[in-house]
Amino acid sequence: MNNVVEKALELDQFGNDIPDIEQGGELTLSDLWDGTGDVPQESWSIQLTDSDWINYCFEVIEEKEDPLDNVIRIMDIELI
Repeated sequence: MNNVVEKALELDQFGNDIPDIEQGGELTLSDLWDGTGDVPQESWSIQLTDSDWINYCFEVIEEKEDPLDNVIRIMDIELI
């Protein structure tokens, strides 16, 4: 498990579904994003506490008709 993801799981006060993803991993956008709001283009953040977030930075490597099916590669995972 990625150390940042592990720390995020410890901090999470809202019962979020925090994806256990490694930097460099490839997945579909639906594995990271729940489909609400605008389609994220470069990153997606999940609120963990009143002041802590986990941010997944990614690049789209294959666009699909449905954005949830876009294939992405995780470039960085950080706590903000």
